[in-house]
Amino acid sequence: MPISIDIGTVRTPEFPVKREAYEIYIEEEWRLPAGEQKCMMGVLLSGEPNHCGMFHFDRLLDADWTVRDGERIVAQGSVHDYGSGYGASRQYLDRYLGDFVGEKNKKYVLEVKFMRDGTPLNITNPRLVVMMSTPSDMLP
Repeated sequence: MPISIDIGTVRTPEFPVKREAYEIYIEEEWRLPAGEQKCMMGVLLSGEPNHCGMFHFDRLLDADWTVRDGERIVAQGSVHDYGSGYGASRQYLDRYLGDFVGEKNKKYVLEVKFMRDGTPLNITNPRLVVMMSTPSDMLP
């Protein structure tokens, strides 16, 4: 779903799941210089020195997330620092937030609380994505 990376909480509508593993990430279009956009999203490439501070590109992604089944917390996590959990293609930069395992016939809601003003990233058309990541035959 399209989001604004602004201070505050984003909440998805209820979504059904299967007994599968799911990934949560923010997908953005490449609309800024690659180095600047990666820094703003908190992407740190392994083996690459942190050039973000040297060029004064601030990390704007600072968030806590929670997956709920009604009032029950199914999974939670946070992104408060630079990390190497990302994906990139010619069109998109994806910043991994976390994952969870769904229970068959349940409906979940994802809440993401952004704690920094990331509105400069809104030019990239950010989207909050929840997607299956592992076939069920690989789950315990």
